[in-house]
Amino acid sequence: MGWKLKRVDLGKLDPNEEKDLVLTLRPEDRAAIHGVVKFPNGKPVEGAVVKLFKKCKDKCKLTPITFTFTDKCGQFLFGVPSKVDFVIKVFFFVPERKMDDKDKDKDWDDICLEA
Repeated sequence: MGWKLKRVDLGKLDPNEEKDLVLTLRPEDRAAIHGVVKFPNGKPVEGAVVKLFKKCKDKCKLTPITFTFTDKCGQFLFGVPSKVDFVIKVFFFVPERKMDDKDKDKDWDDICLEA
């Protein structure tokens, strides 16, 4: 079991002032899921979609909870309630066509491949 971090704003202390505190922490019942997405060669994947689902009694049914994108180190983090069964799915998209400099100000809807 963990304990919630407690914030106490002390304000500014005067020279030679001392403050004695007694802090009582409350139990923390949340959990965290942290991970790293990597390519087969070990390189971290930046920009992968990581989607969090709650597992249902029917194992083929999943309830979507939230999603995030991996950072430049391939890392992701979810704060979650404890004692819940979760499933994570990861997706990374590599476009077949790179956006050219002429396309840099266009939206995806405006980019079409010429035949």
